[in-house]
Amino acid sequence: MGVELTAIHWIYVLFILFIIGFMAMRRDTTLVCIAGIFLIAITATGSLSSSVSSIFTSFIFAITELLSTILVISIIVAMSRTLTTTGINDVMISPFARFIRTPALAYWTIGILMMVISWIKCIYIYQNQLTPNIIKRRGLIIVHQTL
Repeated sequence: MGVELTAIHWIYVLFILFIIGFMAMRRDTTLVCIAGIFLIAITATGSLSSSVSSIFTSFIFAITELLSTILVISIIVAMSRTLTTTGINDVMISPFARFIRTPALAYWTIGILMMVISWIKCIYIYQNQLTPNIIKRRGLIIVHQTL
């Protein structure tokens, strides 16, 4: 049983390679993606109007799938900038500054600290048998409510 690759498959592969190439050159990939969607759509439908429509349909699909992720990233960036502007960032890191000498050490130090803090929080929640309502009232933030 053989698999037949059509022109749409080859266009897809070609544009994936273009996107990887643009990313390697540190260029914006937005126009390449839009051109790829348009070319795949015009090849599949043969209609100019439905090809243009497919671009906007793909935008709507991407927004519905990625909007929550974009919102979370935006909030994290805003909070990070607030910490940097107010100087709290330096105060929080100062006890661990002697461990952070290189970017690799910074990565591992912050990662291990975050892991230990989340363990402590989970142990506290588990030992006190806190329900999600009590956690909200006490101002504790948890990501997973599977405890």
